[in-house]
Amino acid sequence: MKQLLFMIITFLLIGCGTTETDKTQQPPANQNTPVSGAGNNTEANSSTPPAQENNTSDQKNIYTCTNTLDSENSFNDAFIQNSSSDTEWSVSKYNKLKVGDIETAFNTARAKDPTVTLPMTLPPQNIWDSYSSSEKILYLVNKERCDRGLRPYEGIDPKIENETSSYADYLKNHPDQYAAKPHEADGRTPWQRMAQDAGVIVNSNADFFQYGENIASLSVGSSGNDFPIIYESEAKSVYGWMYQDKGEGYGHRNFLLAKGLVENSGLENMEGLIGVGKVTRQYRDGGFFWTQAIIVMDGFDPRSNWDNDLADTIRVDLYR
Repeated sequence: MKQLLFMIITFLLIGCGTTETDKTQQPPANQNTPVSGAGNNTEANSSTPPAQENNTSDQKNIYTCTNTLDSENSFNDAFIQNSSSDTEWSVSKYNKLKVGDIETAFNTARAKDPTVTLPMTLPPQNIWDSYSSSEKILYLVNKERCDRGLRPYEGIDPKIENETSSYADYLKNHPDQYAAKPHEADGRTPWQRMAQDAGVIVNSNADFFQYGENIASLSVGSSGNDFPIIYESEAKSVYGWMYQDKGEGYGHRNFLLAKGLVENSGLENMEGLIGVGKVTRQYRDGGFFWTQAIIVMDGFDPRSNWDNDLADTIRVDLYR
């Protein structure tokens, strides 16, 4: 008997408990001069960036994102201004994915986004497979930023990583509280958790910007006798936050593409730290076997006195 698989994806806004089902959107902008003014396209067109093949390591090169505060300030998100529609994830949701599959999904969405003209390019497969969940999300977010003329987030901070991991674990173990108040399931706001668990103090060691929290929940149900596997939940989460966010007022996208971070810490032309927590929950319900992945991403804008000027920051290279 053929096994039935089905996926439910929800995305939760910064500091908000609303949910949304699976959707998608977006194309790339010039690295230093984002494009504006294109209309709300609902079909892919001939300008769709080519999907990247599963290249070997000698076919992809590391590069430095050269964006500056000046180039960043010229960015206007025409995608949001045009109230662009979501774009569905265009490759299999259930099979194991290669980097070329992920590139194809992102590039299909990017072709409908007037703010980007460059193709999504992932690292070689062996490098991608070696990344942690946090490194995969940082890479994808920074590619989305750099390809639109925005400075990349500098990296992953271990303190924020521990805070988000703890909260993701709490959500896993308290599903009822998660469903009722996803961002405040433990009785605290995201900003309280960052302050109390990671020591982020605005106007002391952190500058204020649109810092906060994105949460994604991906669930796969199976009519078989085994718990299904969710492949590349990190890529699907970033894709959803970027290209399936119209129903949430584009709040997730705004968070990922935030600009105006104060250039006062770490490396030049990079600013902002994130942390990512990921957990997996397996359970039976309604006669089906379910696997749920919960991903929590928090971020903030550090000052130069944060953690010895970012001495412990984890960074990732960008590839083209």
